[in-house]
Amino acid sequence: MKNFVLPSPLKTIDITMIDSAVIRLRQHGNLEGPRLILAHGNGFATDAYFPFWKLLLQDYELILYDQRNHGQNPRHDNIRHHDVSYFVSDLEAILDNIQEIFGQKTTAGLFHSISAVTSIWHALSNGWRWDALILFDPPLVPSIGHPLNVIAKNFELMLSDWSKNRPERFPDPETLATQFSKSKSLSRWVSGSHELMAKSILREDTESRDWVLCCPPEGEAQVYKTNSELDLCPGFGTLKGPLKVIASDPDDPNARSPGLVNRALHEEFGHPYEAIPGATHMVQIEKPNAAAKIVTEFFKEIGFGS
Repeated sequence: MKNFVLPSPLKTIDITMIDSAVIRLRQHGNLEGPRLILAHGNGFATDAYFPFWKLLLQDYELILYDQRNHGQNPRHDNIRHHDVSYFVSDLEAILDNIQEIFGQKTTAGLFHSISAVTSIWHALSNGWRWDALILFDPPLVPSIGHPLNVIAKNFELMLSDWSKNRPERFPDPETLATQFSKSKSLSRWVSGSHELMAKSILREDTESRDWVLCCPPEGEAQVYKTNSELDLCPGFGTLKGPLKVIASDPDDPNARSPGLVNRALHEEFGHPYEAIPGATHMVQIEKPNAAAKIVTEFFKEIGFGS
């Protein structure tokens, strides 16, 4: 089993959002290269995507962040603000702070799942601020009347119901890693990823000595429910890019709604799209080499950073 060791950031900066929530930016990689900004899916953490982003360290400057109340960020007291609308507001503040702290540079966003949805909503409400945007399997819910609307909406509501009742405390990260490794739906992750994910989404409670989810279950559930109610697909079709969707395999026997919806939206709107054969929703952790190859080939195709 591989034991992933994350590199130390070149620089770490804590920035404060409009409601005093704190988000930690971490700079990695090649400072001479173009900039990539990365974030994660609901309930996860960007450190856990290291099997993917380590492949980009040589050629790009990477700025990693976690959504509020996730990963390396401290808990924010107001759980009502743990929602997608605040993720969008946070992204605007993050982009402003990155330019101010690290300087202006050719920049792409690489976002998975709910952070991909966040970047779509942000672009529609705040304008296009990217030289390129790559979306990994965004769990968009098509408009009412679309053949996949009910399937996608019910999938998000199922995840909401599941997450609000998930255990929040564990005796150690190894216990959660074991649970992950025994899950059939997570069986395709590359070796060592279950342990890395557990360490990335838990923090130790110094009083009780047990380990607590960084993201509170009620907040995770709230995000899924909000996403089930969003209607971003018509607007998504208006985004000109450069933009590419890298999706889960819609023909896989275990395909879920994001894979099906992303293929349908590609057929409707015609934006650049590629599904990774044999990949489920966690495409970057299951197929990191394939995902990185698609990213770099797309950058070459559009002349990103040249």
